[in-house]
Amino acid sequence: MTTAQDIELIEILKKKESANKELFQPKLNKLSLTFEPEQEHEYRHEYINSHLFQENMLSSPRYQTLIESNLALTAMVVLAICCHIMVDGARPTALTVITIIGITFEVLVVIDALTNILCLEAKKARFPTWMKITMNWYFRNTLGIVMATIPTALVLSSLSCDLVVKDLWRDRFFCFAIVVALLHYCNHTMLRSYAKTVVAVLAGTVLIVLLFVKLCSFGPDDVSSSSATGFVNYTAFGGNASTISPLDVGDDYDQDHLFTGKHLLRFEIILSVLLLFVLITLLNYEFENSYRLSFYASVKAQRDKENMQLNKDQAEWLLHNIIPAHLAELFKNNQGYSRNHKDVGVIFATITNFNEFYDEMYAGGREYLRVLNELVSDYEVMLSETRFKDVEKIKTISSSFMAAAGLNEESRAENKHKYTHLFALMEFAMELQQVVERFNDSIFNFSFVLNIGYNFGPVTAGVIGTTKLLYDIWGDTVNIASRMYSTGEANRIQVPQATAEALSEMFEFSYRDEIAVKGKGMMKTYLVDRKKDGACWD
Repeated sequence: MTTAQDIELIEILKKKESANKELFQPKLNKLSLTFEPEQEHEYRHEYINSHLFQENMLSSPRYQTLIESNLALTAMVVLAICCHIMVDGARPTALTVITIIGITFEVLVVIDALTNILCLEAKKARFPTWMKITMNWYFRNTLGIVMATIPTALVLSSLSCDLVVKDLWRDRFFCFAIVVALLHYCNHTMLRSYAKTVVAVLAGTVLIVLLFVKLCSFGPDDVSSSSATGFVNYTAFGGNASTISPLDVGDDYDQDHLFTGKHLLRFEIILSVLLLFVLITLLNYEFENSYRLSFYASVKAQRDKENMQLNKDQAEWLLHNIIPAHLAELFKNNQGYSRNHKDVGVIFATITNFNEFYDEMYAGGREYLRVLNELVSDYEVMLSETRFKDVEKIKTISSSFMAAAGLNEESRAENKHKYTHLFALMEFAMELQQVVERFNDSIFNFSFVLNIGYNFGPVTAGVIGTTKLLYDIWGDTVNIASRMYSTGEANRIQVPQATAEALSEMFEFSYRDEIAVKGKGMMKTYLVDRKKDGACWD
């Protein structure tokens, strides 16, 4: 039958369990990767973003963007120089405007890509609003298409009747520039291949159309006027500017210049452009697939690396819960471990009346064991505090909690006082009393009695077993500490005389009596009263 005491106990356990979950859940989540739905969504969002912009990956989109934007800027500058040389003094307004806008645009893209990398390396949690816009996938695709199209627009803007008829090599050079501009569509590997290919085909089609169109027309007056000067007047297409041609408008002119609509070389150029379309299509498709596979492989490798590190951390966490952290690395390379230590403090903190509290009639005793687990968990929480860095839990035996201080020689060497670890262990024992007192305040009609035995001296520490490992300490120091709690007074810390003398600098003791200790005879014992005012050993 469930009593009022049992109901009260269950309510207390639920409250403490909820509090402990809030304390330990982040650590458990890290180890087991179990998240609440909202946490999982946030985790996956951050996880994916971190991989999309991993700077240690060869296929990092940020580095790739920076490299490609620099290549685009270089191509833009080279083509701009070539186009201005090609027009030879005649500067079409469109060419000048596109040159300025194009180079400025390419420089801004390079600065944006470089800023993204610098902000990521600086580990900025928040990016400017304009950077969030530029990092958008659709924006970057649109931006890339514009960047790839600017060189083609630059070359086309340099076309004029002066270029068409003045010298034979200029129209050929114009075609070569168009080919280079079309190949530039293969630069941006992160863009969708079909989008780049479609735009490249449209740009190349303009050249094919130009080869079948007579761009400049000449009148009879222009031809007659050329007898004295050797030049004729012509009108540029799309404008009213006039210039001079050294050739007649007859068949010789049509056969010597490409953009007359009759030059036989146009069929060869068209075939070359069509083959170029095929090449661009294949390259864009292969580049996109190769980049996607490379990025996927990099992400998968990074994810596998993180999983391996997570498994390693989990294994080390489990190992550190069996073996102290300062011995874990040593034990990985050695099958066994044992060592003697001097001046090690040992305590046994035991709830002497737990058997009176325990009852298997209710839920097989599980709820009562949960109470004990809550108490021990409260003990262990304190071990993570800096002031108890020298204190280590050894084991629990039923309701007895065993801890020691001074087993880590490296940590002891950093202390200012040679007995700092002993003082810390005594303070830890006093904190255990406070924990039990607070726990008693929340339990209805029952109070736990905590006896603590304390002693210090030489001990032998070692790891026993090869499968289920056990780290433990042995020696008279351990045995006397055990006798101190078993013969002590209720809710008090009992120590032998040597321990009281060693700790008297920081704590006050009161003499109790001489007690019989198995194997040691009669021993003078003392009870801890309090910590001295102003006591400090840090």
